Amino acid sequence: MICLHVARFVSATVGIVLVALGPGTACGLAQVFTLDASRSSVTISGTVVGGTITSQGPGSLTSQIGGTLQVAAVGNTIQFTGQSQILAQTNGNWEPKSDGSAGSEPADFGGGANLGIASGVAALRDIRLDVISPAINLTGGQFDSTVLTFLFPSNSLSSIAYNVSGLISKHGNAVFTGYATNKVTALGSLTTAGNQQTLTIPVDATFLLKLLSANDTVIRLQGQLVAVQSTQTPFLLQSFFVDNNAITLKWQGTPGGKFQIQSSTDLTNWRTNTTIVTPASGAYAWTGSVSGPISFFRLAK
Repeated sequence: MICLHVARFVSATVGIVLVALGPGTACGLAQVFTLDASRSSVTISGTVVGGTITSQGPGSLTSQIGGTLQVAAVGNTIQFTGQSQILAQTNGNWEPKSDGSAGSEPADFGGGANLGIASGVAALRDIRLDVISPAINLTGGQFDSTVLTFLFPSNSLSSIAYNVSGLISKHGNAVFTGYATNKVTALGSLTTAGNQQTLTIPVDATFLLKLLSANDTVIRLQGQLVAVQSTQTPFLLQSFFVDNNAITLKWQGTPGGKFQIQSSTDLTNWRTNTTIVTPASGAYAWTGSVSGPISFFRLAK
């Protein structure tokens, strides 16, 4: 039982509202979803210095993805707030080495390209992305994932090492920077089953790089991110406020959890104003009237 007492004393000249809260308040609750690497993967395609990317070996162009997603799901909206850690996993030893010199080292992706007058190899390492968005409407557990923007954080060590030989001969390393919008047709989803919430995001993001000349390399990332969190989250009363004769309560709890909003004038006799089922986002806001000289409210679970 979470109790919120609102004492309202009214005189002919002044009205005073006193509010006492037991469990504490919080604002801007962020939810952390853990990426399931067994269900999250990205495949690269594109061109390196104008040559179409080909595989260096079985599975070299696909990497599983781990890390975490930072999400604010409030009511019927979801927002990706930044500070996510989308981490490609090492999938083998690929050419060239991290400085572009001949040889192989562990990498997240490895590819090659035939340039006609030359050929080359490239390896992507330490790939780490963030994702941001405005607040997006959730409808039936689905949302528009085209408004997501993927980016390389400013402190990212994500890089591509390359080694080109033939009539063109050059090797080196370039750091990934910049943003890419998510150009997908499939919707993202936020679903709840049992005690687990699952967040699914289709991915199609393209980044441009300079190896030999401006925008001569195109890296396209396509795949899917699947992240989960336990729905057994502790109840948290995020905020409350009284405006004129109305009180608004905002809380975060287990999706699907039932709460009764109850009120009383004497702390002995309680009546149920409404019964609410917390939505899939886990967040809810309720507004009700405050009447009489003294009113008490509580959330009963």
